[in-house]
Amino acid sequence: MQKILSITILSLACLLSANARAQSWSTTSDILALALPALAATHTFRQQDWDGAAQLTWALGSTLVTTEILKSQIHEVRPDGSGNDSFPSGHAAVVFASARFIQKRYGDQINPIALYGAASLTALARVEANKHYWKDTVTGAALGYAMAEYFTEASQGKGLSIWPIPAGGLSLVYAKSW
Repeated sequence: MQKILSITILSLACLLSANARAQSWSTTSDILALALPALAATHTFRQQDWDGAAQLTWALGSTLVTTEILKSQIHEVRPDGSGNDSFPSGHAAVVFASARFIQKRYGDQINPIALYGAASLTALARVEANKHYWKDTVTGAALGYAMAEYFTEASQGKGLSIWPIPAGGLSLVYAKSW
């Protein structure tokens, strides 16, 4: 699975370097917004991890519902003027929820740098396509990450997590069961 993700990211990077117009960025973000959830679902079903499938469904479902509720209430105009549903980024929310689910549920099996690299490329592509502001993608990413963190149980007994610190800031935590 890691090879497929790496090949996808490399192919998209080549596509963008050949033609870095807004349409290419938009296409890239659309592909990744479908690829990462599909990767999560495919890996879950190949493992016959039915608890994981339910957790993925909850993580992605709650991410999508929350994102749409926020979009319908906030009415942020997109940078290109194409609509008033810019905040938060649904693409960023879905890919970060997928990346967090995969990394938390199957941490030892997949390189988190590739996962979060693909998710970050999606957020960058949304900004470069002039569909979102940075605040939209960062909020979407945080929303997706938080939903997957909440609904996903680590099956390996270890993993990397990011948690807010009460005094402000973030804490990077690695937990391993003995």
